[in-house]
Amino acid sequence: MKVKTLIKKLEKMDPEAEVRLHDKSGEPVLFVLCAKKYPDVWLQTEGDVDMSDEIQARFDDAIENGTDELDVYMEMLETGIDVPMVRKHLGDEAADHMQDFCEEHGLI
Repeated sequence: MKVKTLIKKLEKMDPEAEVRLHDKSGEPVLFVLCAKKYPDVWLQTEGDVDMSDEIQARFDDAIENGTDELDVYMEMLETGIDVPMVRKHLGDEAADHMQDFCEEHGLI
């Protein structure tokens, strides 16, 4: 399927619906990727990525670049990286901090 066809089909869908692979109970899509030199696009789910590395890299990048914590968590939540996923991959300390912060700022 071409991207333009997919866009046309998705325009008819509920914009708040979650995109999943294979069927209605499939894994939620977290990432849409393409290579710089190739036009093809692919989708990735939690099962396709080392989520521990992915989440930690987001935190490390935020620290290195001085990204606002609110922006980091908003982007993570929009992507589908939520507190239970952080707990699963990084443990209770990181998840508890995320949960407290997100609750204090009205994100969850």
